[in-house]
Amino acid sequence: MCVFQAVLCCVLAAALAAPQAPLLKLNPKEPIPIVAQSSVQNEDGSFQNSYESADGTKVDAAGLQKAVGPKGEAGTAIQGAYSFYIDNVLYTLTYVADENGFQPQANYLPTPPPIPEKILEALAYNAAHPEEDNLKRK
Repeated sequence: MCVFQAVLCCVLAAALAAPQAPLLKLNPKEPIPIVAQSSVQNEDGSFQNSYESADGTKVDAAGLQKAVGPKGEAGTAIQGAYSFYIDNVLYTLTYVADENGFQPQANYLPTPPPIPEKILEALAYNAAHPEEDNLKRK
């Protein structure tokens, strides 16, 4: 297991641990205090950041430099999570942001409907017969 995967496991375990609903009654006109914070920046470009605020919000992220561009250009790949409360209900989102873009996962995110079978068949046919597409363009 690489260092990045080990850090990610720790970050996600902390983010997904069963947090308690915030007990503080906060004044909505006052800033929300930060109750815990950690930040590590390594010379190789990898990092790990996290914080927790008094309202129960938690944010964790870990990243490293890797080839993410179309020509192998260096970029940052990040994995993380955040959680927050709305009406005493905890919402948690985990994500990866890398050469494949931002990929969030949460049970409250909308999901697209399935692609109809006829469309899938047409796409498969088109992929299997590229010569027909080329004839139409000439």
